[in-house]
Amino acid sequence: MDTLAGLRAMFKRGKHSPRSRSRRDPERDVMMHVTLDAQHVTPLREALIRDCGDQQWTIRVAPLGGTDRVRLSLYLPKGEVSHAIHRVTLLSPTAEVGRMLEIPDAPSHAWHNLMRSESGHRDHAVPHAEEAPIENQPVSALLSGKHVLLGLDATDRQGLFVRLGAFFEDHCGMPGATVTEALAAREALGSTGLGQGVAVPHGHLQFLSQPLAAYVRPASPIPFDAPDGQPVSDIVVLLVPEWANSTHLHLLADVARRFCDHHFREQLHACADAHAVCDLFAAFDALEPRRAPVPFDSAPTSIGGERR
Repeated sequence: MDTLAGLRAMFKRGKHSPRSRSRRDPERDVMMHVTLDAQHVTPLREALIRDCGDQQWTIRVAPLGGTDRVRLSLYLPKGEVSHAIHRVTLLSPTAEVGRMLEIPDAPSHAWHNLMRSESGHRDHAVPHAEEAPIENQPVSALLSGKHVLLGLDATDRQGLFVRLGAFFEDHCGMPGATVTEALAAREALGSTGLGQGVAVPHGHLQFLSQPLAAYVRPASPIPFDAPDGQPVSDIVVLLVPEWANSTHLHLLADVARRFCDHHFREQLHACADAHAVCDLFAAFDALEPRRAPVPFDSAPTSIGGERR
């Protein structure tokens, strides 16, 4: 699910200044759904990166079970919609373009409910009200010393995912092969490497009732096909229930908030043990003012709210 183009752009620009958070684009975003073959997702994502430039946009990917097709939720500036449809038509003539909705300037209860209903097949599994108790947890609340893996031996992404599957099986009683498959399936849609040596591999799992996280510092940096070409040495792994889309976005945004701060990254590299890593994640929450979440598997924009 999701591409990470927006967060990658944030890494290039550095941490946002306070005044940038108050700037509002005069043009509203539009949400549109597209169903197409999975093989066309990466070319479309790359085309949108080129076409939209530094404009804010989001693409979310939901595989359609039992098929080789996926359902995209695109959040684009209104002026880019026609270009996006043209790109989709060129890349995938068999694509199906669904309805389009204009995103309001300020989020309302009705809009939030719509976002949940529009998130696809995951929402019917568990009523969205059950998501509320975990929705605003920072990633630090999910990290304990046992979930910090320093010096993990893995030479490539698949090897990392296999090791993570074994870890979650040993420590959480989860089927390791399923964890590995979920992480690999998401990675196949596009690299979760962000640049600056950071990656956020993530996946949805049907049997989970609460989100899980782990921080990994591999023994040697791992090639991740990141946009800047740098191998990855800071890895935050997120596993969330299949129905928990907004929780997923919140956690991704929380990771973005931390790793866009180069001081945090420098301090993290200086942490010599798991306890120090957990303390740093917790200290960041205490010192950094809370900001509205930035759903970053994509563009640095808050769905239905003020842009960042």
